[in-house]
Amino acid sequence: MPATHMATSPRARRLFVFALKAMVAAVLIGWLVRGGALDMKALAILFQRPELFAMNMTVFAGGTCFGALRWRALLGLADVRLPFLRVVQLHLVALFFNVVIPGNVGGDVVKALYVARDAPAEKRTTILLIVFIERLMGLAGLVTMATIITAVRGEALWANPLLRPLAGTVALLGVATLLGPALFVLVLRSQGDRIETWTTGTTPLAKLLGRLVAAMRLLASGPKHLVKALVFSMGIHALAMTLFTMLTRVMGPYDVGLGETATIFPLGILTMILPISPSGLGVGHVAFDRLFTAIGLTGGATGATIFNVYLIGQIAPCLLGVFPYLALKRGSELPLAEEPPAEERAAGAPDVR
Repeated sequence: MPATHMATSPRARRLFVFALKAMVAAVLIGWLVRGGALDMKALAILFQRPELFAMNMTVFAGGTCFGALRWRALLGLADVRLPFLRVVQLHLVALFFNVVIPGNVGGDVVKALYVARDAPAEKRTTILLIVFIERLMGLAGLVTMATIITAVRGEALWANPLLRPLAGTVALLGVATLLGPALFVLVLRSQGDRIETWTTGTTPLAKLLGRLVAAMRLLASGPKHLVKALVFSMGIHALAMTLFTMLTRVMGPYDVGLGETATIFPLGILTMILPISPSGLGVGHVAFDRLFTAIGLTGGATGATIFNVYLIGQIAPCLLGVFPYLALKRGSELPLAEEPPAEERAAGAPDVR
């Protein structure tokens, strides 16, 4: 009896944390609906405007292909090569499980487990570490794409006093994205022994430092894979910003361009990595509502409503991933109900496409 209790307690704890996050999301969304900032009926616009529905599905398909190509490029760090269609299949399965699995396991770990299971034993740790690296690349791609667009449109954005502080924030994030890894590598080279002692503990900080050190060493071993992954990440977020701009212009209606969107989109998306609600629900809605107000976009659809259409429009097609999952050959299912080994759990990180 005690053994059973100990075996189920981690699962019960994860479910309890997920329930708390769901409660936070429900409270935030309920508050937005009651305050009139979030109009759930606006979701119907995707079916009332065929061009928006087509654009939404095009962005999902393009983002899926870019995401699969990014993962395929990063698998090269482990010297693992898979056919493109197999990578797309597993990536769709990952998107499906990212939506339906509560807790911190996530679809990215699921697809990594499928590859690691069939790979030589010496490559499995690297394959699981790539989960963490892929999510870092998602963050880097988001910030880099926004920084480039902001730089191109810098003069016009800087001339607007409402956009100026947001454009400056995006620029600082871009500088940090470029200089941060280089600085980390320099520190690692000069203080490597001391950092190694910090990463041998069991505290959350030690685990995070351990993953960062391992990730930087792995990335340094294959810069060409890193560049490819970053380019594909930028493609994902370029598509996302284009769709968000189109929704803002149609639903607002607001006269905004890609430059204006690039100043608020990454800041709103980055709030979603805070682990206080499932998939950033509620948190992202509040963030975009405040960002729209900050740059003077009022009098039409709110930022929360536009973001809601964008988010649901991109989440719903992820459920199609159940079909490639069912198409996996019999006997290839993974024991998803069980707690993954410690090294696999350590691969988790905030998920930003």
